[in-house]
Amino acid sequence: MQTSAGQDRLSVDDTARSPIEAGDPATDSRLFRRCLGLYGTGIAIITTETKGQRAAVTVNSFASVSLDPPLVLWSISHGSRSYPLFKNGGRFAVNILASTQMNVSRHFSSKIEDKFAETAWSAGEHGSPLLDGCLAHFECETYSQVEGGDHTILVGLVRRASRFEGEPLLFAQGQYCVAYSHPEVSPSPEVGGLKPETSSEGTIIPQIFEAHHLLSSTFDEHRHAEGLDISVARVIACVYDMPGLKTDQVARATYLGQRDTEDALATLVERGMLVNAVDGQLILTEAGRQRREAIRKRWQDFQKDQLAGIPEGDLRATLRTLSKLITQNRAAK
Repeated sequence: MQTSAGQDRLSVDDTARSPIEAGDPATDSRLFRRCLGLYGTGIAIITTETKGQRAAVTVNSFASVSLDPPLVLWSISHGSRSYPLFKNGGRFAVNILASTQMNVSRHFSSKIEDKFAETAWSAGEHGSPLLDGCLAHFECETYSQVEGGDHTILVGLVRRASRFEGEPLLFAQGQYCVAYSHPEVSPSPEVGGLKPETSSEGTIIPQIFEAHHLLSSTFDEHRHAEGLDISVARVIACVYDMPGLKTDQVARATYLGQRDTEDALATLVERGMLVNAVDGQLILTEAGRQRREAIRKRWQDFQKDQLAGIPEGDLRATLRTLSKLITQNRAAK
């Protein structure tokens, strides 16, 4: 098969890369989950109600199956408290979360007994709870079930679908994300007869998103140089700044899910950078504190390097603009 010079170069670059880690997922489940975490997904909360009992779980295993008939699927762990209700209930609803619903995702991922008590929702036409503020609802009847290891895959026949305005909440590499157009596929000003912008209106927000993406990707090299991925880096920073927290508190403070937090903590324990006190408090060892201080030093140097050469007046103007944007959006929450 013939390829262009550009394609050949990309192929060679990809082949030359060495993995950060590799192994047998059968003996290293956390490695398996870290690899799966590189596949970005949306976030859905699956709800059901049967004989007056309601249940909900947060998942990113949701996927479409078929258009004719309209089928979707998701999977639930056999160890979930809600497993019997979903297994035997015969119906469920898929609630696709909007970018403004990060706290909703965290709430339904927690160990709170009654997750509906402080949540705005209504009963769907087919009996399952529908959460307010979502981007989409799929009200389903259970079509089939497939056993898959420690999970059951539930296939749903969609009886009713609803769509709303908004942007999706995403999850990748152990953190919540939002979607925006990739700079390489964004249309140029000349496309479709558009004229270049002559003012900042309509241009600064995309540039903020692009700058954040590029800066984060560049700083990833520093994290990896310290042997940390973004989840572990967040957790070690949290425990360093607030020693004595417990696992649930770290999960809330870092906006990581319970499982990703537990994986990150286990990694730190294995590397001798963290210990669990008898009462469950998390304490960094001297090695852990040194690693946190090293990554913070890299962050300080990184900022200096990035801002070097930018006039002080431009920096002050940018800070004022960003402060206004942050203030007005916090007030809107």
